[in-house]
Amino acid sequence: MFVVMIFAKLRWALLLAICSLLMGGKAQAESTEAELKAAFVYGFTKYVEWPAETLQASPESFELCLLGDRNAFFEALSDLKGKSVKNRPLRVREVSHADNFKSCQILVLTDNEAGHFESVLRRLSGMPLLTVNGSSRFLQAGGVISLVSEDNKMRFDINLAAAQKNKLVLSSNLLKLARRVLQP
Repeated sequence: MFVVMIFAKLRWALLLAICSLLMGGKAQAESTEAELKAAFVYGFTKYVEWPAETLQASPESFELCLLGDRNAFFEALSDLKGKSVKNRPLRVREVSHADNFKSCQILVLTDNEAGHFESVLRRLSGMPLLTVNGSSRFLQAGGVISLVSEDNKMRFDINLAAAQKNKLVLSSNLLKLARRVLQP
């Protein structure tokens, strides 16, 4: 009986927390979505294997690079700085189109880069780089993972052919969690 009462109270507390998030202002909702997307990007690192030589090229850190206009998502990703990835501290930095991206293991592109997806991804083709964005067009252009908000839930799609072309090995567990996997 006592356990049932505790679970009932926990359920109500969770319901109230969810309601307060849903009823919060737009800035809070954007921040929450941005933080959730950042958590997904960080989580992907646990399910992706990069070629050994890639990780040996930058043994002092794991590089997450950001391309595009600074926004709430970029801020949330910047908050990940210093977390551990593959036994290295995570380094988050902004890059420009002029950079070569060779030291990056992950490249996150903002939606304002949509007009440049094809040219950027063509230039990066074959590089051991996990590319992430929130557009379905991104996968068609050769991106690896697209974050998608669907029915108030964060989901993701994977372009397996792009991952393989970039010499990345994606865990079968990650593939199972994906909403959609584009097969080679």
